[in-house]
Amino acid sequence: MPSVNFEGFVIGTEYERPQLAECWGYRSHHAISRGVVTPAGTRYIVLFVTKEKQESLTQYRDFVEGDALHWEGEKKHGSDDRIVHAQRKGDEIHLFYRERHHSPFVYLGPITLIDYERRTDTPSRFLFRIEALSGVSESDPFEDVARHERESREV
Repeated sequence: MPSVNFEGFVIGTEYERPQLAECWGYRSHHAISRGVVTPAGTRYIVLFVTKEKQESLTQYRDFVEGDALHWEGEKKHGSDDRIVHAQRKGDEIHLFYRERHHSPFVYLGPITLIDYERRTDTPSRFLFRIEALSGVSESDPFEDVARHERESREV
């Protein structure tokens, strides 16, 4: 049985879905191939968000700005209630984000819902605070990852 947790995960580190699936005990990365993953028996909601999506996929308007994630929920609204009530129910929402499809996700850690607009005819809109970036200078976490990669190649 899969065992999803975030012990040992480093904020700002890149992760691929196959790597995460193996770490969490899934047989295949297909088990976590959706944008919203709610592992059975846990209090976790995991968001896999891609800003620039493949053309063939639904073009949700999702992006990070400062310490905020602007995110459109699923078309069918399957996870809207769980996300809206997460804090009250003691669920944790964790964010993996990437700028472009087919690139690794960067783990940005726990996020907190700060506002939402419930919709029925189109995806609901959500605004989250990215805790790891909250109160931090205007540092770009993606530039930080790139800088660390360059530094490690120089060693």
